[in-house]
Amino acid sequence: MIRRRYLSRIFIGRFLAALLGLAALLQLLDLLDRASEVLHRGGIEDLARYAALRLPTVLGQMVPLATLVAGMLTFRRLAMTLEMTALRASGIPVRRVLVTLLPVCLAAALAQGVLLGFVAPRTERMLAEWWESTESRALAPASAPPRVWLRAGSQIVGIDRVSLDGAHLQGLLLVPRAEDGVARARIEADSAVHDGAGWTLQGVRVAEPGGTRLVRQATRPWPEGPPPAEIIELARPTESQDPWWLLRALRREQAVDRGPAFYATRLQNSFARLLAPFLMLLLAAPVAFEMPRRGGGGLRPLLGLSLGLGYLLLGGLLTALGEAGVAPVALSVWTAPIVFAALGGMLLIRFEEQ
Repeated sequence: MIRRRYLSRIFIGRFLAALLGLAALLQLLDLLDRASEVLHRGGIEDLARYAALRLPTVLGQMVPLATLVAGMLTFRRLAMTLEMTALRASGIPVRRVLVTLLPVCLAAALAQGVLLGFVAPRTERMLAEWWESTESRALAPASAPPRVWLRAGSQIVGIDRVSLDGAHLQGLLLVPRAEDGVARARIEADSAVHDGAGWTLQGVRVAEPGGTRLVRQATRPWPEGPPPAEIIELARPTESQDPWWLLRALRREQAVDRGPAFYATRLQNSFARLLAPFLMLLLAAPVAFEMPRRGGGGLRPLLGLSLGLGYLLLGGLLTALGEAGVAPVALSVWTAPIVFAALGGMLLIRFEEQ
């Protein structure tokens, strides 16, 4: 119990210092890049608002790297003070020390999951809405936003402009499709209004396949239209998504603008990233075998850092391939954790036997 408390206290202190330091550095770089635009959208106080709304995303993204740094610093401290040597001499291998720190890694993983899965999507939505509402005060007039494309049921929908509340749309193109995917008509509308009960298209022009007939209507109901909240999600996307939102999108229970591979990869990755703190602790383990006053003392910390960064790099690359549909979803999400867990385990066994 005393050993667990002692090791956890050392690790937690370094983890919090690394997490806050990395987050502060990333926030500073982001503010330096966006400060001019933020100030022209508001005032000094809006810099604090921008940083606060970005903070959950930044903290969640930095948890794996902070775990790696904290693990390396903790193990180096134990190695340089010969505490690790004493533990090993008393029959306590390094893997037992790793098991002792598992509850702390579990807390870090849960914190990361809550931040990126539930807090960040909401703060990023608040930031996107504020950013859109202050567009008119920006430093330079923004160019016309690109047309928003989405799939609602069997319809393909294009929207030129979406209001802040998502209840007023301009420049619509609707393509209803049959079950075999063949277009049944081409519907254009000048605008659409959601009155709480449903959508009404205004200034409608309906063209049948072949373009031989054009029907004009002043108004037309649009029962297949998605709720305004779903349109806002797609018109102003956020970096993080709620797992339940991803599951509904994968099941086509809401409007979507990407293929199934994108949502399946994001959904599985939201669970795979919970393993990152445990893997980072394992990859930092070679530092525990450092010996003071031994030549080449920087090689094992360099090895641990290289493995940790390699895991993040490979995981990000494969995830991007999975989201694009280039690689199978399971392969793109789980390859990096399995490969680096195997590497970390092999190194741990090898160093333990030395």
